[in-house]
Amino acid sequence: MPTDAQAMSEDEALVRGWLVRPATGTGIHLADEEDGWQFRSYAELADLTWSVAGQLRERGLGTDAADAGACVVMPTGFPCVAAFYAVWACGGVFTPIAPPMFADMAQYIEHVAAILVQAAPRVVVTSVELEALVREAMTAAGRTDDPVVVGDSGPAADAVLAPAAETALLQFTSGSTGNPRGVRVSWHNLANNIRMISALIDWRPGEAMVSWLPLYHDMGLVGAFLTTVANQGDLYLMRPDQFVRDPARWLRAMTRAQHSPSPSFALGYVAHRVAPEEIADLDLSGWRTLAVGSEPVEVADLRSFAELAGAQGFSAAAYTLAYGLAEATLMVTSSARDRPLTALRLDTATLRPGHPVRVVAEAALTDEQWVSGPGWITGLGYSTPESTVLVVDEQGRELPDGVLGEMVVVGDSVALGYTDESTGSTRITDGRLYSGDAGFRYRDEVFVLGRMGTSLKVRGRSVFMEDVESRVARETGITKGKLAAVALAGSGVPGIALFAETAPGDWITQARTVVRGELGPAGTVAVVTGPRGFIRRTSSGKPRRRHMWRLYAEGRLDGATEHPVDAAATNSVAAPVLAPERIEQLLDAALASVTVPPNSAALFEGSLAEGFGNEGSDIDFLIVSPGAEEMPTLPTVVFADGRRIEIRTRSEAQLRAQLERVAAADIGDLDEDVLNRCQRFGNATVVRPGSEVDLNGLAALVPAADFASIVARWWAHRSRHALWYAVALRAMGAAEEPEGWARDGLLQAVKSWAATRGETYLETKWLPRQLDRIVAGGDAESVRLIDAYRQLGASATIAEICSLASEFGIDDVADDPDRVLVTRRDGVTTWPIGERIHVIRDDRDVFALSEPGAAAWRAVVARKSVADLLGRAPIGAELAEFVRLGFVGLALRGQAPGGSEVLTPALAMCKPLRPFTPIPSARMPALGLAGGGADRPIATLSPLPADRFVACAMAVVWSNVVLENAREDLMGAVKSGQGAVAEIAAHRAIAMCVRMALSTYGIHPLPADVAPVRTLRALLPDSGNLTGLVERAASVRFAEVADAGADGPAELAVLDELIAEVREIAGGTQFPASFDSREQWRRTLDISYDWLRPAAYLDTELPLDEARDLLGSGGQQPHQHDGGPR
Repeated sequence: MPTDAQAMSEDEALVRGWLVRPATGTGIHLADEEDGWQFRSYAELADLTWSVAGQLRERGLGTDAADAGACVVMPTGFPCVAAFYAVWACGGVFTPIAPPMFADMAQYIEHVAAILVQAAPRVVVTSVELEALVREAMTAAGRTDDPVVVGDSGPAADAVLAPAAETALLQFTSGSTGNPRGVRVSWHNLANNIRMISALIDWRPGEAMVSWLPLYHDMGLVGAFLTTVANQGDLYLMRPDQFVRDPARWLRAMTRAQHSPSPSFALGYVAHRVAPEEIADLDLSGWRTLAVGSEPVEVADLRSFAELAGAQGFSAAAYTLAYGLAEATLMVTSSARDRPLTALRLDTATLRPGHPVRVVAEAALTDEQWVSGPGWITGLGYSTPESTVLVVDEQGRELPDGVLGEMVVVGDSVALGYTDESTGSTRITDGRLYSGDAGFRYRDEVFVLGRMGTSLKVRGRSVFMEDVESRVARETGITKGKLAAVALAGSGVPGIALFAETAPGDWITQARTVVRGELGPAGTVAVVTGPRGFIRRTSSGKPRRRHMWRLYAEGRLDGATEHPVDAAATNSVAAPVLAPERIEQLLDAALASVTVPPNSAALFEGSLAEGFGNEGSDIDFLIVSPGAEEMPTLPTVVFADGRRIEIRTRSEAQLRAQLERVAAADIGDLDEDVLNRCQRFGNATVVRPGSEVDLNGLAALVPAADFASIVARWWAHRSRHALWYAVALRAMGAAEEPEGWARDGLLQAVKSWAATRGETYLETKWLPRQLDRIVAGGDAESVRLIDAYRQLGASATIAEICSLASEFGIDDVADDPDRVLVTRRDGVTTWPIGERIHVIRDDRDVFALSEPGAAAWRAVVARKSVADLLGRAPIGAELAEFVRLGFVGLALRGQAPGGSEVLTPALAMCKPLRPFTPIPSARMPALGLAGGGADRPIATLSPLPADRFVACAMAVVWSNVVLENAREDLMGAVKSGQGAVAEIAAHRAIAMCVRMALSTYGIHPLPADVAPVRTLRALLPDSGNLTGLVERAASVRFAEVADAGADGPAELAVLDELIAEVREIAGGTQFPASFDSREQWRRTLDISYDWLRPAAYLDTELPLDEARDLLGSGGQQPHQHDGGPR
């Protein structure tokens, strides 16, 4: 077996040769869950790779059969990296499989099992967290072996490279749910593509790459990962979910790197999600290449990203727009660095395969010049000797420049072939890759329009028509050869037309359910049946999907019959509901799979029942059972005839209790849930009355007019509170929030007004339709009010919004912050610790105030108005934050002297606003002698709950006092030659140092003081210099020093260095020397008393009886009189 790079081929050496001579100074930086990076050098990764390779060899990989391989199912991480290369170290075929993201687990297991069947690997490699899932997939694939579970470390193993198989990589591509196809990629394919990419980006020694793309995808695997590792450059790796949560993190990482790949849509996502101020301090001028793939590349994405990042030094000259496929390893062509991008505007209405593409306009894209509008497409570079693109017609004949056809790739990166050559529009024949992509060349540059009509994007995922046909065939029993699914992507709403060469029947309901399951409830589903032979096919037997739809749309598909779906809500004011017999049919279909008590009533309720809704709306039924059984609130959801049906259940007693509560409760005590349930019942259509349910008696509990009055008053109450809350926030100078609250308060005012006109439907999404109905039957004044609401401009002031709300019937609202009082909140207490103020909320959360926050907190006076407080001091930002955090409340000053009303603002259809809890401080240590860290502008939440925060602080304070005493004892014992006493005092001092350090990190209760070094290593493994200082101090034999009669200055210095380090950690370098003087002792008592007060408030166990005495004396020494020393 070869053990060095010289024994390998040049191609193998480029891909896996780094394992033999791994670099120690560069490696992979893995994004952690905060904002940092975990680093491992290539040397460390090589060690881990050899360890994993040893595990794989023990399972037989690389020991016999040629082309034996391993499937790797792991999340991005160092073990995943090691597993990848361990397979290659064993000479095996590496097959990456995506870990589960948000897919249905049953479908995911089926997908993985299908790959395992095709790949037939010798071993399956996974991680601990995915082991159970992978075992299920292996069982489903008919395997009886166990997966190889790889961790973050492993035993050392021999560094041996086995001879390589012909195939290096088996890259699977597949549809949304099945039929994966394995692309067999050779070592030469990989090496050729890595060389192409390295040359394109002009990789230089010392450069770095950043990628958030998944490692199982060809763009992330080859374009970022393998290319960087082959060059042994620094690679910064993020997971896709980390990018989605914080796209600015990608840009922050690019301040350390020069290269990165990205799909086009991600650039638009970044530009939408990241505000310029978030990256204002970044320097992106070193960004040399941004390779953009996943065609088509949108000009709008390129422009919006360049405009966002351009201010930080990024240049559009860094863009390289690439065309690539897994079947070509990755890269096929790419535009060149430092050259303007080419954009063409096409006459899309004239696009026809085999015909010239009409170019309307042409532009060169630079930082100074962009284009906008529909029809633009970007160029993806030129053919090279290593990778040539041809365009062919349906018969495979080469087409000239400017003619639309299928893209064909020829070159050293074209893969060896597929594991299953029987399916798929993309194919490899005689070294030629027929891509299935539609495109053309223009002045020899490559332009790709997309796949040739087979897939549909739905909520970010691809739905493949072959998959739809297979699922329909499986569910209905119709032969797949009699079906053809066509993607309808031009209307803005995803849709599929299903053509079937069979007679209509009940199968249509099943088929529609299957297809709608792929699209979601709002998707368009057309089912068309016809005689045998009406499905048009190519000479190879594949459906001519676009051609068929065009013929049908033009009325030229003979014998075709479309089967319509249910009548849906239209844009008319009075939308039709479903016909009574149709409602009965849907109820029967739903009840066929749901058990309900006998003699129950069935009601049709919800948006469709009240004349709203659309084709995507649920069918809602309420089942009212006789008696008082406690029925569940959670609805049962079933799917019938392509519709989603919700069935809710209430017993008669439950419904009666809800209605009686609404009739009797104060308006402020009602919530949206109970009102919504009662409203839907009151406006429902009875489908089946139920022989033992008194529906009329229930309805009489709250007559329609009374209920409309209750709803109107409820909305008015909430509207008023929301508007006054907006007034208060505006006075405090808050940005955006006041306008948002004001507009929501106005919406609630309109809902209140609409309820007085009989429009009681609670959900706000149908308010426009409610207003349409009022306009249709209303008077001129109603029309005027609705027009004023609809025409309210974005620049409307809060005063104007309040005025309009008054016209809608909301009393006593005005833009007057002097009416809003600041009030105390229960459970909020203030505790000064030294110079720092802490606020404890609900006896649970501890906030440390910054200096500006503390100054503002001192300026807050309860029962003073917002206007009054802001007139005394400029504390608007701080006061707004205090309100948000629940440190203070707001109340509305009543018209009568002394009267007020607590404000409980709530957004429409939401619970009343509650104090928010910010992200706790990540600062460590978490506290010190002066209290918690205040690293936020106003208030910083401690990561410790209040009781532990105070307990830890008490431990810090009293350990410090005991430490002072122990050091005094030690010095005295050394001077007096008392060796045994010195040893005890030294141990006590070291133990107190460790206690102080542990307490600052929030550790409570504390472990015993018997093994300080072991304790530190176990509990604070990243304690830096501290562990070494403790070890040094513990190694000093003070007994020998004292018994020898020496003063021991050097030995005491060792202990003092430890004490200084601990006090630096605890923020106690200025802590008084408790035993040096009367003043120092007084200061010690003051700080101790500051901490004892919140400890007593929280009923925290006090560390010493002396502490109870100090607390009881109000911070004074016992027996002390006024004339004595303090």
